Amino acid sequence: MSSTASSRRSTIALAAGGTGGHLFPAEALARELLARGFDVVIHTERRGAQYTQALAGIEHVVLPASSLEGGVVAKAKAALTILRGVLASRRDLKRRGAALVVGFGGYPSFAPALAAKSLGLPLLLHEQATRLSKANARLLRFADGLATSFPTVAGAEGIDAAKIVETGNPVRRAILDARGDYPAFDAHGPLRLLVVGGSQSAAVFGRVVPPALALLPEALRHRLHLSLQYRGEDADALVAQLREAGIDARVRAFFDDMGERLREAHLVVTRAGATTAADLLTIGRPAIFVPLPHGGAREEQRRNADTLAQAGVGWHLPEADLTPESLARVLREAFESPTRLPEAAHAAAALGRPDAAARLADAVERLLPAA
Repeated sequence: MSSTASSRRSTIALAAGGTGGHLFPAEALARELLARGFDVVIHTERRGAQYTQALAGIEHVVLPASSLEGGVVAKAKAALTILRGVLASRRDLKRRGAALVVGFGGYPSFAPALAAKSLGLPLLLHEQATRLSKANARLLRFADGLATSFPTVAGAEGIDAAKIVETGNPVRRAILDARGDYPAFDAHGPLRLLVVGGSQSAAVFGRVVPPALALLPEALRHRLHLSLQYRGEDADALVAQLREAGIDARVRAFFDDMGERLREAHLVVTRAGATTAADLLTIGRPAIFVPLPHGGAREEQRRNADTLAQAGVGWHLPEADLTPESLARVLREAFESPTRLPEAAHAAAALGRPDAAARLADAVERLLPAA
């Protein structure tokens, strides 16, 4: 950090949607900027404000926000909500004397980004996925820079290539602290499988994983140690079903030690969100990716899964093809090969960017107006 930046304590505003996929990278950048002596505020909406642990010690503002999807009436209402958000964000930016805004995508980032441009502040966008999100695609025309998580990002053609910098996707300190060598993997030791469905704790994993594991050869089943994130009311029944098949299982609605779980895992079954991918790559763990089958994030997750599978990080198994039999085939292929999982772990680590927060903070400093 330059002494000039430190002496004037510039305020940097971060705009993030209400999901962990947007808020966690913003948190990571916020803590890096705070460590460099900047003042930081995060503008988000009510869902984002519920991530109290992520926001601990970071000033934040809750803004009204709405998606521009839907019919004419819905869009008109959304436009009014966004306008209210722009005015509220603008007031806060002016009060703090903010020097720059970083947008992390999600429709709640619209208002702070537009407020920034109305005040003549530089706007840096960060894209977590392999294709620009709808929010970032719409804001690209106003951006002074674009930071990406992958070497190439579809949809970024609308900005001068000189304004694009690959930083990687910043991850939480708990993930950085969990980095370590791939666990010992041989023909007789334990096989640690982590199954996690993201913020929605995919119910499909609870339906498919237990019968899939029951199809594995007995020798594999007795070596398995399963951690399954599942929020259904029948969690106890799943544990009983798994243990009857000879599988050591821990089923939880939420794992608050996710970094440790990832570090211990030989293989992860997961969705393919950008933040999930960044966590896996930072720690260097292979995965079976099951992208969301519907909704706005479906195409983004499919692209992420394709990109990572082609890079050798693991397997892309669409939910439409996810059955106990198909999952059991992939698991058996992975666990019975002496080289497949260690090689995939190596490929994951090669793509990881543990210094992403620092690289993104450098991009922020380069865009700051001269004193």
